[in-house]
Amino acid sequence: MESIVKEEEGYTLSSPLFEDLWSRAPMRRKFSDRDMVGGWVRAEVALARAQAELGLIPEDAAKAIAEAGRTHAFDMVAMRHGVTATLHQLMPFINQLRDACPGDAGQYLHWGATTQDIIDTGAMLRSKEAIAMIVEGLESLESALAALCEREAETVMAGRTHGQQALPITFGFKVANWLSEVRRNIDRLKAMSERVFVVSIVGAVGTSAYMGPKGLEVARKVAADLGLGWDPVSWQAARDRLGEMLSTMILTGSSLGRIGHELAVLQKTELSEVHEPHGPEQVGSSTMPQKRNPSIAEGVLSAGLMLRAQAGLAMELMATEHERDDSRWQIDSRIVPEVFLLLDGQIGNLTYLVEGLEVDRERMRANIVDEIAGEPMMRALASFLGRHNAHDVLHECFMTAHEKRIPILDALSANEAVSAHLNREQLRSLMDPASYLGVAVEVARNEARRAR
Repeated sequence: MESIVKEEEGYTLSSPLFEDLWSRAPMRRKFSDRDMVGGWVRAEVALARAQAELGLIPEDAAKAIAEAGRTHAFDMVAMRHGVTATLHQLMPFINQLRDACPGDAGQYLHWGATTQDIIDTGAMLRSKEAIAMIVEGLESLESALAALCEREAETVMAGRTHGQQALPITFGFKVANWLSEVRRNIDRLKAMSERVFVVSIVGAVGTSAYMGPKGLEVARKVAADLGLGWDPVSWQAARDRLGEMLSTMILTGSSLGRIGHELAVLQKTELSEVHEPHGPEQVGSSTMPQKRNPSIAEGVLSAGLMLRAQAGLAMELMATEHERDDSRWQIDSRIVPEVFLLLDGQIGNLTYLVEGLEVDRERMRANIVDEIAGEPMMRALASFLGRHNAHDVLHECFMTAHEKRIPILDALSANEAVSAHLNREQLRSLMDPASYLGVAVEVARNEARRAR
């Protein structure tokens, strides 16, 4: 098929200059016009085949339609002009495929179907295949995170709440959190498949009236032929299937964006605990040669933001009217490809980042402040003073150290309620972050093992 996109045209996601930053070539091909038309052909051929089996159209006509669909080279430029002239998405395609059929076989093409049947069924074929690509990408990300989780299971770092150091954890424990979330998103995407990917062969208002009493059986056969699900109730106006697919993908992209954000934060100069891969030709700044920016992590975050921005539109496309309504249906052709392209590109970028992530274990340990030992000190002192009294005494010591700019060890040693029960060496021992990790190492290793 001849390309109808000029080299200098296209917005960011389809721009030859920038498209590789946001999406990957296999998914772009999946959402190309060529693949879309291929889905329409598969739907029309399956429809003709089912109708021939049930005696609704001649068997020879169904075979001729299938052969024309297999061999005809669609004129994409003519189809584009036809769409513009007719203001109809499918008629130029139907006309070309009809004319490619020998004799009067083309008269049996699109027998009893409506435009939305073919476009929706083709879209479901494409989306089911594209979701399989998304899941495959997430499983590769899961493997990369599992390897990182295992490798860094014992790497001590500061756990942070409200942006402040709270208690010691390990980097593997942090990664286990990401890994578990990715796994849940894989499960969600797989679980929705049976509900979502369903044929639409129901005619103008969903009654299959043109096909008479055999309408339901036609749709069932088309579904079996195409490997899609089937529902006797029309979903032309009930777009919750698309809503579920899009919202699940947007949820997935949002959670990946969170990981990208955290990886960007950990690369800040003041922390510098991890570094993303930096290619030999990569440039951080056009004017500051020292810069090594978290470009990949920021891109993962940005994709998550753009995906979340589509959530309202994804819900809006469900607000159709009566038995069919073109006002919301037209949204599908824009939002569905964009969500797939953004999510797939985000997965690829995050996987690359994780696989090549440089972890600065020494910096992670050095960044830990003495104040992180507050809870273990409280636990030790609680056996003498009681839990709440110990909290109050230690809070006073930490605030004193902060206000007077003195080491916390000095403030603690100077406090009579503390020094009466814990000497300086005992306090120093409690400050060892590796001594207060709880189940962090166990959780990291267990999560890594689950992904194998």
